[in-house]
Amino acid sequence: MPLEYWETCDSRQGGLVVDIKENGLCVRSPIDMYIGGELAIRVFFSLGYEFDGFQGLARIIGKDLCSEEGWEVYEYELEFIGISESDLLKLRHFLKIRQDQKTYS
Repeated sequence: MPLEYWETCDSRQGGLVVDIKENGLCVRSPIDMYIGGELAIRVFFSLGYEFDGFQGLARIIGKDLCSEEGWEVYEYELEFIGISESDLLKLRHFLKIRQDQKTYS
């Protein structure tokens, strides 16, 4: 899933979500950031033919350097530290649909 994140309003970056849970997510990005940093995030996802997403505030709690197809990226573990109730409901709905798809596969 694509991800957009920023520390300040004028400095937006992108990345990819590797894994997502109700309390946080794992993302890959080419940008080197520090553990403990806080990011505003927006995650985009598809629900069949619909496109939706959620946003919130996350803290970097882990970091690894990964090589992928000839280029280096950082893999970050992020924990949610702020998410609205409506966005949390979207996230829970997405996770339930994803779990249901795995069950029926």
